[in-house]
Amino acid sequence: MHEITIAAVALNNRDYPDLRAKLNEACQWVELAARQGADLVVLPELLNQYCGDGQGSTSGVSIEQYALDDWSGACAPLLDVASKHCVAMTVPVLVRESDYFINMFYFVSEHGEVLGRYQKRVLSEGELDEGVQPGAVEPLIQWRGVKFGGAICFDCFHEHVFADQVKAGADAFLIPSLTPGGVCLDYYALRYSTPIVLAYPAWSRIIDADGTELASGGYRHETLRFGFGSPLVTATINFDRVVLFGNVNQQKILDIQRKYAGRVGVRFDQANVVFMLESCDADLSVAQIVDEFGLISRSDYFAKSAAP
Repeated sequence: MHEITIAAVALNNRDYPDLRAKLNEACQWVELAARQGADLVVLPELLNQYCGDGQGSTSGVSIEQYALDDWSGACAPLLDVASKHCVAMTVPVLVRESDYFINMFYFVSEHGEVLGRYQKRVLSEGELDEGVQPGAVEPLIQWRGVKFGGAICFDCFHEHVFADQVKAGADAFLIPSLTPGGVCLDYYALRYSTPIVLAYPAWSRIIDADGTELASGGYRHETLRFGFGSPLVTATINFDRVVLFGNVNQQKILDIQRKYAGRVGVRFDQANVVFMLESCDADLSVAQIVDEFGLISRSDYFAKSAAP
């Protein structure tokens, strides 16, 4: 069993008078998520966008004005809150490096340590016009025994962004976004057996490794728009699990359940012929069960069947 509780924040996408005002709102949701048991909080794309000049106006604020040269200094209030409440967090910002701009997120541990970053790889036409630079494949972010890959917004519609990181060993994806991603994300979660966490103002989602939606919500709800409730969606994901295609594995599932009753969980999706097998016991790993019963993961099964 290897559980991590993750919260996605559907931070309001309205205009803010300045960055500090937006960060103040983000801080309250990060704190609430931590107090509700989240280990990791994912925030939507570009915290420093849609912020005014401090005089009450957001019109005419250019990318040159809102790009950050010192992102950690500018986001200090947010970093302090996360550290105080011992919660890890993504910090998605547009930064200036040398003579160009980068749309990225940093992964900051519960101790305030920057463990890695993800740079948006596929840019929109507007970003290209503004001089934003696309990223390359970044090293995966390793935290609590999980290798996290990333995507940002328009990346969601380009499968190679996900495939490249899965090939490198990604166990899950964190996606700060200003687009909903749609069924592409359900497909990637099932196709690559990787949970996906989308933080999007209108409708954040947490999708498990078998494509099952674990949680969703955001400002499509009129209740939130009217100022009631919190824009948090939270789910606990067990990373000690394996997604199994039915063929070959299905003859062994009942034997596993009989032997390890109460110590394993099995979820079956008939439409996709998929079994999700997870350990519910700290003294039993899924790797042990895979070896004992000769199971083969869904991804390995399809890779084997596709070989010439």
